[in-house]
Amino acid sequence: MPISRKSPAPAIKSKPEDWLSTRRFAVVLALLVLAAFPQIVLGAQTFVYRDFGIFSYPLAQYLRECFWRGEIPLWNPLSNCGIPFLAQWNTQALYPPALFYLVFPLSWALGVFCLLHLFWGGLGMFLLARDWTKNSFAAAFAGIVFAFNGLMLNSLIWPATVAALGWMPWVVRSVEQARSGGGRKIIFAAIVGALQMLTGGTEVVLFTWIVSGVLALRALLTGKFPRHKIFWRMVMVVLLVAGLCAAQLLPFFSLLQSSRQQQQNISAATWPMPVTGLANFFVPLFHCHSSSGIFMQDGQSWTSSYYLGVAAVVLALGAVGLVAEGKIRWLTLLAGFCLVLAVGEATPVYGWLSRHVSVIGLIRFPVKFVILPVFVVPLLAARLLAKILRDGGRPRPRIWFSVWLAVAVLMLGLLGWQWHSEPPGADRTAVLVDGLVRLVFFTAMAGVWFLANKLSGFKPRLACQLFFLLLAWLDLFQQMVPSPTVNRAVYQPEIPRALAMPQAGLSRAQLPSAVRDTFYRTFLADAATDYIARRYALFANCNLLEDTPKCDGFYPLYLTDYALLFYNFYQDGQPSEPLLDFLGIAQVFSQQTNQFDWVPRTTFLPLLTAGQKPIFAGELDTLRSITNADFRPAAEVFLPAEAKASIPASNAVAASISDARYAAQKIEAEVTAASPTMVVAAQIYYHPWHAYVDGHRVPLWHANYAFQAFEIPAGSHHVKLVYEDRQFQLGAIISVVTLAGCVFGLRGGKPAKA
Repeated sequence: MPISRKSPAPAIKSKPEDWLSTRRFAVVLALLVLAAFPQIVLGAQTFVYRDFGIFSYPLAQYLRECFWRGEIPLWNPLSNCGIPFLAQWNTQALYPPALFYLVFPLSWALGVFCLLHLFWGGLGMFLLARDWTKNSFAAAFAGIVFAFNGLMLNSLIWPATVAALGWMPWVVRSVEQARSGGGRKIIFAAIVGALQMLTGGTEVVLFTWIVSGVLALRALLTGKFPRHKIFWRMVMVVLLVAGLCAAQLLPFFSLLQSSRQQQQNISAATWPMPVTGLANFFVPLFHCHSSSGIFMQDGQSWTSSYYLGVAAVVLALGAVGLVAEGKIRWLTLLAGFCLVLAVGEATPVYGWLSRHVSVIGLIRFPVKFVILPVFVVPLLAARLLAKILRDGGRPRPRIWFSVWLAVAVLMLGLLGWQWHSEPPGADRTAVLVDGLVRLVFFTAMAGVWFLANKLSGFKPRLACQLFFLLLAWLDLFQQMVPSPTVNRAVYQPEIPRALAMPQAGLSRAQLPSAVRDTFYRTFLADAATDYIARRYALFANCNLLEDTPKCDGFYPLYLTDYALLFYNFYQDGQPSEPLLDFLGIAQVFSQQTNQFDWVPRTTFLPLLTAGQKPIFAGELDTLRSITNADFRPAAEVFLPAEAKASIPASNAVAASISDARYAAQKIEAEVTAASPTMVVAAQIYYHPWHAYVDGHRVPLWHANYAFQAFEIPAGSHHVKLVYEDRQFQLGAIISVVTLAGCVFGLRGGKPAKA
């Protein structure tokens, strides 16, 4: 019987667009990151511009110091007369990859940490786009656009934001896989989602789950998979993420509730995207003004750019019209809706939504709604690129020329508008040149794409595609004036001072609001000198670099009592001298002759005092009294009216405090008094603080409106104030149990079938 032999299947000829494997793209992306920021990667310089130097780096420094002391950084006693630290969320106190900059030299590691997440975001977008398009070249284009767009580059000044953006495509991809595959994929999605959640990039996390939720809703409606499985898999992912992050989320929600007054005061009019903001997708400097060489949009100062490249925007718009696919339509509607919200009160939509959906309050500035379109556009662009390549990609000269001409007319029209609408003194030339360069890059990319599809050889087409990607990177990276980088020495441990600075527990420094506003408005030409001046003045959070306590700081959330007292009551004035004494202000940064410098004060009180006469009053009367020049903080303390029934002390008493010991989350002292009296701490009241007298817990009261006081009986007593965050403790237990369950599930579970 003859044996038939099957002829071998013909070899499939590889295509240029399939050459970029995951490993090859990762290498290309890493080289592009290195080429963009060699001085940061190699350690010669570091970021310093805007919030990186005055906000992000000091927070990382404080976290690092707590780490090496073996202390969980629940409370920061150095800023704002005391403020929750871990609960702020964007401090990254529980974010595992933060170990990178906690272990390695901070002045090098923090900048590299941000760049690693930029790389991670580009790689994640590549994998997500490849899943959606089945085309490696289109996915590579999406990855480069996402990694180097203007918003991502601007976010390098915020480790929490850039880290959350870096995880964004990974979360969307893993949740999509969990929704369709179940089993261990649910646990993997939960771990990825938890890592993004712990970055602290609140708004980015919110938008990530909005995208995942919309895609899940579409899957439910289309019925591609069993609906009950989709629903329960999504519920499981969300519950596991919440459980893994409970140690972070519970303290955050507690702080959010205690800062409710601040949230209620947020206005939609604060930093919206201008109505003309859509033009910045084509001409990135349109209607922008220069601030220290960096261009910002008129009316908002959150991001200097969200430019995605003209080619990416044109391709995304083409996908909306040419790719009849459910995902495309849903994401387009979502991105369009977010662009409407981004302009704030320019439309009635934002105002209505903010009144009826409380979570909108978490998005501090309306312009932040642009985050979601920035995520969606690369995916849409990749989808159309893949379609063109799948359909043969042969150029049609009339179509190519028509698209190019329409875009060129639009961009030239915008540049003409800018030129004629700006006053003569404005920097119109920079805007014109930048816009023309963007048009040149778009023209070059269109020409390279046209040429690539005319060629038939593998290597020539591959070379054209790689050159196309290089042009996309150059267009994105060069459209922004790079944030200034400086020598790492600006973060050295100490800077020379004529006066010894206050020490924790003993006294504080104060930067008056008028001087603080001057620093917000004024910048020196040299970035290093400008930053050293801000460090010297302890501006924003720079006091954390000097280990110096002060009564202000720069944080997303402030406790309501503190915000009302300092940021509302003293918005246009200076605290009275008696209140400065109570706060322990030993030095004030003020103007002497023609320059600013630190001026000592000698009448300040220590953090702990005792023996004052209790005066019971309502909040408004207390505010008026402690801000009056007749206030006597050493002799009287104002307590809530409801405390009168519980406190027998009624007069000033001779009392002494000895052996006082101050730590970040504990204050101890020996107090002796002739009769029952009050012990007062000039530290902001927050409910996790508890008072103990000789080991027995006693009530802790609001004192002098926003601070702390408790009663002691007559005699000598050991007293202590201890920060005991029950929400964190409960959250930590939930997180550990959930993590153990995930580990068990990964080891013993089996992948589920759809």
